[in-house]
Amino acid sequence: MIEGVVFKNIKSHIDDRGFFREVFKNNDTEINKKFNQISHSYIKKNIIKAWHIHKKQYQWNYLIKGKIYLFLYDLRVKSKTYKKKIKIVLDAKKKIKMYYFPPHVAHGYKTLADNNHMLYGTSGFYDPQEEYKLPLINKYIPNFFREI
Repeated sequence: MIEGVVFKNIKSHIDDRGFFREVFKNNDTEINKKFNQISHSYIKKNIIKAWHIHKKQYQWNYLIKGKIYLFLYDLRVKSKTYKKKIKIVLDAKKKIKMYYFPPHVAHGYKTLADNNHMLYGTSGFYDPQEEYKLPLINKYIPNFFREI
């Protein structure tokens, strides 16, 4: 695992009308950060979105629909988990998860389903100056995407 990264199972409350899920909660004691913006992203199949690194923002992600191969990589030099990675397949049809990560944890994913919808919250507001974007192949992060 990576220090500060949290994966939470999301419980579905199902009845004959459908379901209800509590995804992001500001009173979550495990995370203890507030979000300021909720965004929705639609991503087509076989798209790689990487690498993004926030300078100050924390981020919560929830895959509403689809399937992704997720990669997280710790770039925080003073972290106990510096250069540690997480790679996991998330499938919205199976075990539903929300994941959370702090600033300076690089994040990226490849979409594996035809239609993918990601809901994410950030502790700040959208600001291109607040994040770093690195090319897929770079000197800081191993090329995990060649594995898939």
